[in-house]
Amino acid sequence: MSAPEETRAAWIAAVRDLWPDARVEAVGPGSSEGARRELAFLPDAERPRLLVPAGMPRATAAALRRYSHDLGPKQRASRGLTAAAVRTGLPERTLRDRLRVTGGGPSVEDRLSELLGRPVVVSVGLGSARANRKPILHVLTPRGEPAAFVKIGDTGTARALLEGEAAALTYLNARLPASGARGLPHVPRLLHHGTWNGLDLLVLEPLPTSALGWRPRGRAPVPEMRALFEVGGVERAPLRGSPYWDEMTASPGLVLDERQRAVFGEVVEGVGKAHGDLVLDFGAWHGDWTPWNMAWHRGVLRLWDWERFSRGVPNGFDLLHYRLQEAMRTASGPPYATWPDGAAALLEPLGPTGPAARATVRLYLLELCRRYLLAAQEPIGGPLRADTERLLALLHTHPPETVSGGTP
Repeated sequence: MSAPEETRAAWIAAVRDLWPDARVEAVGPGSSEGARRELAFLPDAERPRLLVPAGMPRATAAALRRYSHDLGPKQRASRGLTAAAVRTGLPERTLRDRLRVTGGGPSVEDRLSELLGRPVVVSVGLGSARANRKPILHVLTPRGEPAAFVKIGDTGTARALLEGEAAALTYLNARLPASGARGLPHVPRLLHHGTWNGLDLLVLEPLPTSALGWRPRGRAPVPEMRALFEVGGVERAPLRGSPYWDEMTASPGLVLDERQRAVFGEVVEGVGKAHGDLVLDFGAWHGDWTPWNMAWHRGVLRLWDWERFSRGVPNGFDLLHYRLQEAMRTASGPPYATWPDGAAALLEPLGPTGPAARATVRLYLLELCRRYLLAAQEPIGGPLRADTERLLALLHTHPPETVSGGTP
């Protein structure tokens, strides 16, 4: 099966899960007679980004108007113009690649309409093949009003991530303002977490975003990162003996590959010997805070994708992730091929300097390596394995210098 055929098959399989027992087939325009739902690929089936409900231009336009901090002015203008055009219904005939859904039992739209108390339709997103891939639904009224975002847990990895996000949002919803505030991130409200037709559903409040809320990408949201880090309190303690380090030292045992397990264990041991006596501040982090997981709206930062949220991690992980992941998108070489010289200086706005900052950079890369090792051994973890090997080799070939205690 060719790559385009594999891609289309994955989207068809996702739609079949969402419309149980229905017939789902690829068709062209004008083939919707008798169909229960017709979904159009944007921009096409070879480069699919979204499936949108055909014949509902307002809903399709609303699905396009989803802006993240990562979009530049030209991209925002282009998407806004496309959404405005789609709303008229005129360009729909150009969306030639479609899926027709016929027959079947109660669908995910029926279930979500029941949960939300009003009729809704969905646009469907599906990321590239990787261990944490899952269908993402933008839930809209037929008039195009945003009603919810839904993540679908259809694999063991996806279900675990959804369970973690549900727990994170329950924790954060009780501690942060419901609509956000200046200097604090706006976290979506958890509307529902449950099982339907063998799938896990995580139903979230739709966060407001707009093209007018763009801010320069060079300006990291440091005040909001600091506020999140402190949300559950901050503990200052030596690395060795902290709950964070206890969990890290146990993690090599979870790596299935014998060689990787041995190398990772050696790296963890070396970091413990070098930095175990270093006193650090431990608090919360988002876990995947990047420009493409956030947007500004009316002066408040809206932040989504809380699957990796955790507490009790060293201060600065979110800022390092934000800066280094963004830099890797435009780097000329492959990710994790060279040590990120200068990364420690990025932490100064949050407090860590000197030995604490250098150790925090290494701990962040170690945390990322643990995440990659565990994800890459999943059945669809193949795309992550090259990055995993480079990151593991980078840590192994750049051992730390021993640091004797101290505070940030």
